[in-house]
Amino acid sequence: MEIYGQKTRGKALYELLDSYIRKGFLAVDCEERQKGRDMMWYIWLHANSPLFGKDKMATFERYFLADKETHREKKNPYYNLLEEEETASMILKEFGLSREEGHIINGHVPVKSKNGETPVKCGGKVLVIDGGFSKAYQKETGIAGYTLIYNSYGLILAAHEPFESTEAAIEKESDIHSESIVVKRVASRKLVGDTDVGHQLRAKIEDLEMLLKAYHSGVIVEKFPRK
Repeated sequence: MEIYGQKTRGKALYELLDSYIRKGFLAVDCEERQKGRDMMWYIWLHANSPLFGKDKMATFERYFLADKETHREKKNPYYNLLEEEETASMILKEFGLSREEGHIINGHVPVKSKNGETPVKCGGKVLVIDGGFSKAYQKETGIAGYTLIYNSYGLILAAHEPFESTEAAIEKESDIHSESIVVKRVASRKLVGDTDVGHQLRAKIEDLEMLLKAYHSGVIVEKFPRK
């Protein structure tokens, strides 16, 4: 894609878009700030936006037109390619992620669970976490969306049943029910030491141990404050 004269693709494209969005809020130069604000509108609803992913936004049509054909929003090729594991692997590689351990988390895509569609795609590489949380989609999906839970034991998708009303919940003495789908369970539990923060803490500990060793060996001498 060409963005203000710069031709780019893949991860570099998203980084360029991100830089312009930030300029829309923070740039001192008025022209650059306006470019950033225009870019915000572009990525939100333009037919060629790599973030929007549809040919149009039909909110107006849904509110004011009865003809359901006008409500249709045609998705771009990503949503078909989303089902192909090879494509998912290419995207993970482009963003510097492991093909085996990485995941693409996709939201705002209704999952038709009542028709047997699953939110786990491409062997677990792609996870659709929205799946129809909005009440407007629940007739289409049959559920009230998914919640992605990530902890030290692995990845879990919780599927929620639709909430009818407060009155119905009281009369039927029912609560919101969720079913869990285990996406990935790790062989060994992930600890704090395995995280980015853990690596930083380990580095600080190593620095302190080196400092202590230097002090004990006489390489450095403790300096006492003058009275």
